[in-house]
Amino acid sequence: MYRWLIIIVLIILLWAQTTNPSFANDLNFTIDNQTDGGTFNSLQDGEDNDIDFDIVSMDGFIIDIDQVGNNNTLDVDVDGRTSNGSSMYFTQSGNNKSYSGSFWCGHSFCTMTVTQD
Repeated sequence: MYRWLIIIVLIILLWAQTTNPSFANDLNFTIDNQTDGGTFNSLQDGEDNDIDFDIVSMDGFIIDIDQVGNNNTLDVDVDGRTSNGSSMYFTQSGNNKSYSGSFWCGHSFCTMTVTQD
């Protein structure tokens, strides 16, 4: 009895995986206004990479995002009301790169470096 139940569950899981593909290269996240200090590093290696990144505030924070492969998309929105002493580094390598964003740093010091190879 248990053997048949396990087989049925495995068949259902296999069917669910083939009908609902996962999108491992999609990354959507937000840094809220409670973030002080820290580092975020992300490396996406493959094709059709997509990052949607929103920042409300980030005092003393370092962000390093690298995308390697073809068809990379990066969308960054910064509403840095108090983003003091923060740096962002974005690197895209491959063909068909897309980068967009809106930026506002309302304090004394923020940096951003974008490299597309």
